[in-house]
This record gives sequence, C-alpha cells and structure tokens, in this order.
Amino acid sequence: MSDKTNPMVELFRAAIGKKLEGAPPVTQWLDGRIVSCNEGEMEVRFVTRPEMANPAGLLHGGMQAAIMDDVIGMTSATVEEGGFMLSIDLHINYLGKIEAGEPVLARARIVRSGKRIAHAVCELMEEQGNVISRCDANLIRRPSSLNTETG
Repeated sequence: MSDKTNPMVELFRAAIGKKLEGAPPVTQWLDGRIVSCNEGEMEVRFVTRPEMANPAGLLHGGMQAAIMDDVIGMTSATVEEGGFMLSIDLHINYLGKIEAGEPVLARARIVRSGKRIAHAVCELMEEQGNVISRCDANLIRRPSSLNTETG
C-alpha cells in the first residue's frame, strides 16, 4: 500500500483502545475498540453482551454479521480512493460459537479496491484465535455526499 500519510488511518490509530466517539450509532452500540489499523487492514476487539445473544446464550449470527460488516466499513474508509463505500452483499460462514459475554476480535482486510467496487474479507475470532465466522463482502463506492435521490 501507500507510503504517504493516510488521514483515515491516522484518525483510527489515534482511537486505538478508546471508545469510538462520534461514530455512527450502530458502531457506538457495538462498542468495539480498535486494536490495529493500516491502510486496507483493521482489527477491532469487542466484548459481547447478553443483548447480543440468541436463545442459547451464544453470540447471535446477526450480531456476528453486524460486527463484521461494521469493521469492513471502517476498513474500507482507510483505502484512499474518495467517496463512501456501501456493502452490496455479505456472505457469511458460521464456523464456531462463542458465549455472550466473551470477547471477540474482528480482523478485516480489503482484498481488492477498484474504481467503483471493492472486495473485503473479515474473520471473527475468539481470544485463542479460533475462527467463529468468516465473511466475504463486496462494496460499491458512492460519492462523499450520500444523495439518496441519485440511487
């Protein structure tokens, strides 16, 4: 990736270990803490909560999807191409389980960033490094101003 200073990477690095103030509501609700950030790569740690559980007391699959989609979104902001990236699909493989209340680590990476479309992957892992779920996503670049009238 690039050797020049990346303002989004620097912004995220300044937030390492801190509550993400001013972030979108879902990001604040998930309440992750950035562990590391480089251009096109990010790790965020979350402590799961009871309200994130399914009836069996395990981290709900929808919460896993929300965590991975959110971290992919933050990671996409580190790729200097201009505009705002929106998920156009998200394919998840649920590979393990974890009880609510346990910490998880989401590790996302932009695999390819083209002029309009980017492809990303994210893994959600328990503290011992075992993968709980993995996703692949495609994102589309939108102009910086999100004008819903232009589709």
